[in-house]
Amino acid sequence: MRILAAPAFSNEKINPYNALLYRQLQRLGVEVVEYTHQRALREHYALAHFHWPDGYVNQPGLVKTLQRLLLLSLVVLVLKRRGSKLVWTVHNTAPHDAWRPRLSQLFMQWFSRRCDGLIFMSEANKASFYQRYQPAAHCQYAIIPHGHYRHCYPPAMAQQGAKTELQLDPARKVLLYIGMIKPYKNVDGLMQAFNRADLRDYQLVIAGNPDTPELRKQLQAMRGKRTHLFLHFIPDEALHRYLSAADLVILPYKAILNSGTLLLALSYDKPVIAPHMGAVADLQRELGSQWVYGYAGELNSHNLVQAVSALVRHARTGPCPLDALDWDKLALATLAFYQDVLARTPLVQAGADLKQEHP
Repeated sequence: MRILAAPAFSNEKINPYNALLYRQLQRLGVEVVEYTHQRALREHYALAHFHWPDGYVNQPGLVKTLQRLLLLSLVVLVLKRRGSKLVWTVHNTAPHDAWRPRLSQLFMQWFSRRCDGLIFMSEANKASFYQRYQPAAHCQYAIIPHGHYRHCYPPAMAQQGAKTELQLDPARKVLLYIGMIKPYKNVDGLMQAFNRADLRDYQLVIAGNPDTPELRKQLQAMRGKRTHLFLHFIPDEALHRYLSAADLVILPYKAILNSGTLLLALSYDKPVIAPHMGAVADLQRELGSQWVYGYAGELNSHNLVQAVSALVRHARTGPCPLDALDWDKLALATLAFYQDVLARTPLVQAGADLKQEHP
């Protein structure tokens, strides 16, 4: 089987998700080709697998947006005319910070109507998608969760050594936020809640690059005595230092369907606090509330203290049980879905919750 993946390996330094999946598919005998417009327009593939097509057309300039929209539309039409099947892994139902939400919505509706298969990472992901879009009647779907990141980054180090390297208080526990800092990620709300919370045994660590200079200034102005700001890009080789120092990881997002950072934290055996929605709810159910604590409503000082206290009370006697999220299992499920899409036959259970019809 020869497939075109958009992207396959080109984004590995930013997000290893794609490379981890496609390397396993290569081991299963799938020929994976990195997407380019030229390849899509000139060569034939049994299947084209897209990730984040919405991000491709989400540009600040209107002219560039329209150019990209028309080019990607042409590519889709050519692929369909040549008989290629289209599969879309729906990481997000819409861009988090769309420059033109209405235009993005219209394009993604058009794109979804031309898909032969959709992959969702959770039931909530699927439900959110079908509330927004109406794909073609023949379109099949599969629920295949996000894989873990064990062995992708440097191993954990001793916690006290990590605290020393980061110049943190060795006597206080660490509540960590790590990742890009954008408005929807609500880091300012986290800092406000922490400043008001009775968590004197904790220090808050914010590690990541703010999206705008204004956001950077806002966070610096909100910094309390027990808050440490590392407002810069955290390279892969340094991630383990922050995660090793942490006792708990928090993702205070205003909205979340799927999160690589959530899986990254669990891969380092760090319990996670996050809003009870999307994949968070699924993982809390599957892994237990000793590993994932989903809070209801907006983050505030009360539910922050409640979440921290709940995770402290829970005993964790071993590593986080992530075997079901091994990439070889997820690749087998993905290959089974590819084969079903190509054959247009009823789907069967294949290492993940694979289903044919949508609600």
